[in-house]
Amino acid sequence: MAKPSKYRWLSLLLLISVMSSPGALHAASTANPAIVLAAFGTTTEAFDTYNHFEEKVKERFPGYEIRWAFTSHKVRQKVAKEKGQKLNDLGTTLRELKAAGYTRVAIQSLHIVPGEEWEKKVVQVSREIPGLKIALGKPLLSSKEDQERVLQTVAQTFPKDLKDTAVVLMAHGSPAPEGEKAYLIFDRLLRARYQNVFLGAVEDKPAKEEVFEAVKQANPATVILMPFMFVAGEHVAKDMLGDDPESWKSELLKQKPYRIEGVKKGLGYQDGIIAIYLDHLAQALKSL
Repeated sequence: MAKPSKYRWLSLLLLISVMSSPGALHAASTANPAIVLAAFGTTTEAFDTYNHFEEKVKERFPGYEIRWAFTSHKVRQKVAKEKGQKLNDLGTTLRELKAAGYTRVAIQSLHIVPGEEWEKKVVQVSREIPGLKIALGKPLLSSKEDQERVLQTVAQTFPKDLKDTAVVLMAHGSPAPEGEKAYLIFDRLLRARYQNVFLGAVEDKPAKEEVFEAVKQANPATVILMPFMFVAGEHVAKDMLGDDPESWKSELLKQKPYRIEGVKKGLGYQDGIIAIYLDHLAQALKSL
């Protein structure tokens, strides 16, 4: 076999030199689209749910740059004031990625429904940064197939015997018509398929008062309160399971001394829910 000429060796050395330069490495690192995970946010220890989700993203999509954005202004302010930690909104994260040389970004929403946060804080903001090709991964309940998959996943957490036990799922709620519609569709699915399982919202519909009345009519011995939220943050600790007279637990106990059980982990820990979000993300990446 003929020995490589000195010119071929020189060419190889030149290629290695070019690829080792900072500019070449930077170009290589931005070859893939970046991934932005856009969540509402939380000021509680439930923030660890986001860390858990990021690990799942890395497992399925290795080698991608992953950044975060938090859509709640109140959460970002409170975290900055109380913990001295800066959380980016979506616009800031996108501008940072653009400055780093990225031209393509897949944004995966971790919201439950395509409501106000999705429309104003994700869809609208994603259109405000010129020079970026952006694809959006939709919220959890964005299609009929999503509704069915979420129902099958969440149902795995229900007790087998629902005759003497009621399950109450607490959602955040949405003032936007599309968001409210998604919640109401899921509520109808629940009631059609499962006895004594109800969905209520902290705000808007399905109204929590209707849920309390449904539990009263069912007359169970035990009520299990579960968050229908990505993270089990302040709403779960205070509004759902708190000792305040207006918490869901307190309101139910006014009706009858039920045996109350509370689930303290959000949907973001359920593998079936994570899979739906990651499938949405995969669709977004494919479109780039």
